Amino acid sequence: MVLSPGMQEVLDAALKDADESVQRRFGMLLEAQPGAISQLQTERSARLTQADERPSPDAAVEASQTHWREVRQYLIESGIGLAARTADLYDPALRVEHVPAISTTSWLPSGPVPLENLVLQWDDNPPKARITGIEAEARPALPLRAPGHAFTRYTAAIRYLRKPALFENRHSYRLTDIEWSEGAGRMTFGLSTFFDKLDVSEVLAHESAAAELGGHLDWSYLPFRGLVSDPFDLSTRIVNPGVSTLTIRRNTADGSGTFFLLRRDPTQVTNGRHYSLLPAGEFQPASISPQSISSDLDIWRNMVREYAEEMLGQPEHDGSSGVPVDYDVWPFYRDMTAARDAGTVRPHALGVILDALSLNSSIATTTVIDDTVFDDLFRDLVATNPEGEVVFSLNNNKSIRGLPFDEETVRRLTTREPLGQTSAACLTLAWRHRKQLLD
Repeated sequence: MVLSPGMQEVLDAALKDADESVQRRFGMLLEAQPGAISQLQTERSARLTQADERPSPDAAVEASQTHWREVRQYLIESGIGLAARTADLYDPALRVEHVPAISTTSWLPSGPVPLENLVLQWDDNPPKARITGIEAEARPALPLRAPGHAFTRYTAAIRYLRKPALFENRHSYRLTDIEWSEGAGRMTFGLSTFFDKLDVSEVLAHESAAAELGGHLDWSYLPFRGLVSDPFDLSTRIVNPGVSTLTIRRNTADGSGTFFLLRRDPTQVTNGRHYSLLPAGEFQPASISPQSISSDLDIWRNMVREYAEEMLGQPEHDGSSGVPVDYDVWPFYRDMTAARDAGTVRPHALGVILDALSLNSSIATTTVIDDTVFDDLFRDLVATNPEGEVVFSLNNNKSIRGLPFDEETVRRLTTREPLGQTSAACLTLAWRHRKQLLD
């Protein structure tokens, strides 16, 4: 007697709870049928093998996290090229020339705005963001953390699965409004946190990386990005800008300029393995003290702190202290501000731009410093800092004078070298306004 698969399941179920005598009599019946018992054993063995091949819940968690890490690694390795291909999804009129960053006319002034003409205002009640990174469309970017449970936010996944050395959830300034007029500007800010931004921006970038790995980098495979229908609507999501500064050492003899870059270390920072302008950082209070929230709503102070940290290796004002910075007694700040007052250090704002991949924002700025003043202020210029390596030349020339601010270098960096998206946009805007900046 040959048992069909269906009959076998019925008999297995019937015999499961039968007493010993019934099972023994049925066994004797099967033994009387040639080949039946061997078939039964073979089918039972096959079913057990199939059960063994089914992944356990823990194995499913491991597979989910492994896939997340693979997409994350692809994002790190292909970020700039991926950003360029993602930028192609947007209206070409929004592109900042040929770089993978976007902006809009209302975010870009007609020319450089002296930093003293940029007014910052405070918003006690910023609008509640409609997109926060916990939407259903974000779930494919959030791996499992345990059987039956996924990470609820992208920053939690980064913290537990691939945490860089510098990864803390500090207060950040949230941009809620921006307006430019001839030679002047106004920005309005509220309070937010660093992770509020990352929980949206990193999901956007991860989604693009996963879509490209799957061979479908188009809007139909980017549902979370599709929620951000207008990337310039500051009420849709948390927009915490960084400050990207092109520092130009101006040769007073001939009016030429040089500048510096940072080669970012991916083990130290969230988005590494590329060049960025020097300095560049988040627009944040200098300490966790409530007093710093109001006193540090100042782009110049933010820039000077970044200069001290990234170019002089002074981490004292990196935001982790509970004590506000006393700018009146800080020697470096006093020297920088005195040079600014004397006109030998000239900071300008160039506008606000978005990285097309993550939609992270950056306030593009420049600081032009006369050569002798630069050499004095930065006589202790470091070769490395906690975020990476200072780049003095693309041709292994370690002169302190830096990279030439000329068309060839600007073109090379924005087309052939791995220069970050917002840094490339800032450099492009500075080159566009070079005559006004260097005269």
